[in-house]
Amino acid sequence: MATSKIVNSITKGADILRNLSEGIDRISDLSKNLQLSKSTAHRLLKTLEISELVMQDPITRRYYLGPLIPKLASRPIIAHQNLIICAFGEMKHLRDFSGETVVLHIRIGLERICLEEVESLENIKYTAGKGFVAPVYTGSAGKILLSELKNSELQLLVENLQFNRIGPHTVTDRKTLIKELEKVRKQGYATSFGERIHGSASISVPIENYICPVALSVLGPDNRFSLNMMMDVLKEMKKSAARISKKLIESNQKGGSR
Repeated sequence: MATSKIVNSITKGADILRNLSEGIDRISDLSKNLQLSKSTAHRLLKTLEISELVMQDPITRRYYLGPLIPKLASRPIIAHQNLIICAFGEMKHLRDFSGETVVLHIRIGLERICLEEVESLENIKYTAGKGFVAPVYTGSAGKILLSELKNSELQLLVENLQFNRIGPHTVTDRKTLIKELEKVRKQGYATSFGERIHGSASISVPIENYICPVALSVLGPDNRFSLNMMMDVLKEMKKSAARISKKLIESNQKGGSR
């Protein structure tokens, strides 16, 4: 099959998935909406069905998104690979600049997940661990992720939080959390001391121009990574976050021009 035909088939397959996600599930409607013959639409649907991207109800004959879709979406480290690629060089730069561990977080529901981590080279260090999940109300990364939400979204999320004391300084009160988030929004960064682990300290800034809120953080032991040290690192963190944001825009523009 010629390359152009392969690309066309992939494009049409993506169009079918997009239509199915919008509730267009009959082959007649799909073929009409995508300007395809019924035989072509049927062939593409059967190919997608073999790959578990699509499934058909044997009774109604309607098509739906298949079981592979949520499997792919539930693996955030894979799903957000472009973000990780755009951020990794700056994360290494920040690790070398600060001497401490650098971490990238996003929010998944009521939790935050570590997408990528560049560890400190020090013998004594603070690390989260790639793929590590923690309650979203804990730590500087969680504050950044929550502060990026709209007020209506934030209110709904906070109402569903079950606060548990994890570290010595974990925030366990909704009003206190909201007050801290207001401060984070004004200053553009968040700090944390011992909210999840005794003796830990962190500072986080947001990364813009992505499909969801992203937190870029530097983590270290509080006897070495003091507030004064954080403020020294903050300026460089903001520069790195801006460069990552720019890379994300450029990456999207390249993807859209293909």
